[in-house]
Amino acid sequence: MRKLISAIVSGIASYVVIYFLALPTLTRYPRLAGVMERFAFTDEALWLFLFLSLWLFYVQWERRRLSVVYLYLFYSVYGLLLFIVLFTKAQQYHSLNVNPFEMPLRTGTQAAEFLLNVVYFIPLGILYGIRASWKEAVFLSIATILGVETLQYVFYLGTFDIWDIFTNLAGCGLGYLMCAKMKVRFVEEQKGM
Repeated sequence: MRKLISAIVSGIASYVVIYFLALPTLTRYPRLAGVMERFAFTDEALWLFLFLSLWLFYVQWERRRLSVVYLYLFYSVYGLLLFIVLFTKAQQYHSLNVNPFEMPLRTGTQAAEFLLNVVYFIPLGILYGIRASWKEAVFLSIATILGVETLQYVFYLGTFDIWDIFTNLAGCGLGYLMCAKMKVRFVEEQKGM
């Protein structure tokens, strides 16, 4: 019964995130919208990926065993999706914002993108948390985020924005903290065997 309830909750959460947060924000970019239109089932594929990721994680959480296969599959798809979102949404777009007092929250779409910038990087923080100390994770996070922002700016693929750096770093930090909690649950069970 708990698996069924978790499947329903995962399905509803995935639906809300994909259809009310991610897609409305991402389709605002014509180039990314064009890429998504090439595949007739983009919405469903994104929903299915998020649903399975959440639900299978819950199943592993209950069993107190984390599958390496799950991690490889999840991070392979996550890496591809993150690359698409970060590097294909803008064509010949070049902007720079290094003013921390210029926060882009004037519209609902900007607020959604602000939130998504945090959410996109939570899995990366979890990945860094698997083996890295907190100092190494902070360094890796900053290096990765600065690398992404620099590539977007240099190759006219987006904006080098200080708020992207802050929100992405917040996502990595949340992911790292989540990983610390997960380690306790998964490691305690393996020690008891």
